[in-house]
Amino acid sequence: MAHATVRSQLIALASSTVGNPLGYLDGLSPIHANWHSGAPRTYGFLLFHFRVVRDFRANVNSSLAVPVVPYTAAQLTAMGVAGAPPATAGVNTLAELRTFSQAIERWHNAAHEQIGMATGAPMMDARQNIYYRPFWQLHFYINDRFQTVLNQYGNSAHAGMFLSVDAVASHIEVSHHSMVRSI
Repeated sequence: MAHATVRSQLIALASSTVGNPLGYLDGLSPIHANWHSGAPRTYGFLLFHFRVVRDFRANVNSSLAVPVVPYTAAQLTAMGVAGAPPATAGVNTLAELRTFSQAIERWHNAAHEQIGMATGAPMMDARQNIYYRPFWQLHFYINDRFQTVLNQYGNSAHAGMFLSVDAVASHIEVSHHSMVRSI
């Protein structure tokens, strides 16, 4: 349950920075940088960013004059992001969630580089990129796909049980410890 420390840090940060968007970003910066440099990783790519995106939406995006919206596929293509992210169809088991997470992380890494070159945002710097709109636009885009596969998993493995996609993610975090580091 090594991911519990990072999860607890994110929960504490979100609850302590309600109404303080810059405080949220300032607190997230070192957590995000540590997550990227942590070896071995204890919290998987999609679960970590799912929680971060959800908290950003509540603590930062809701206070912006022009809220962040996800990139569109056309916008990503125009910036030179190659290929489409992995398909969401048929992701119904924990093992398939793990495979999807690994595939979309590889796609995302290339997208970070291309978006950085196209926008000038420091997309490859985990301490700084969270302060820039393109980072969140990319992660909103990815998060939309993760919500799709979380719903598919929840409906397949636990039909009719969960109240929300957030509950599915929390279920994985607290009930499938060995899978958290890779989803």
